Formats: sequence, structure tokens, C-alpha cells
Amino acid sequence: MFDIRVEAGGQVKVSGRLDAAESEHAIQVLRGLSGPVTVDCGGLDYISSAGIAVIMDTYKRVTGAGHALRLVNLTPRVKNVFTYAGLDQLLGIE
Repeated sequence: MFDIRVEAGGQVKVSGRLDAAESEHAIQVLRGLSGPVTVDCGGLDYISSAGIAVIMDTYKRVTGAGHALRLVNLTPRVKNVFTYAGLDQLLGIE
């Protein structure tokens, strides 16, 4: 199960499993945001390559408009996925 909630000021909370089955829903929600975006991944248990594609699509769109994308509260498992992909050097991971 996957849940994504948008809060004030570009704050987004995600939880569950962000995989191919949920990627279309996630991208639709994230494409509705403008300005800087902070994604709280504290409740995210798993992210697949499809989920990474959602994050990268959001990163390109947000940074292309001159804003920042930050990922915060990553669990060790999820952080390792970004690290192994080399995306920890590109994305704002805290």
C-alpha cells in the first residue's frame, strides 16, 4: 500500500511502497506542485526503479523552474537505493 499526502508549503509525506503500481498516482500528485518541494520519506518502506523515475521527473521539473527538491527522513533501506544508484550526489538528501 502507498500513500502520498501534500501539506502546506510544498511538503509531501509518502509512506508504504512506491513501485510501478503506484508510480502513476505519485507522479500526478507531484506534478501538481510548483515551487520548492520537500518529500518526507520517513514512512517509505520500499522504492523501485519506477519510484526513482517519479523522483527524477519531479527533480528535473522543479529544478528546471529554479527551485529545490529535498528528500528527508529516508530509512536506511531507501537511502541505500539512492546511494547505490549514485543519486545521493545529485539529489538533496538529508
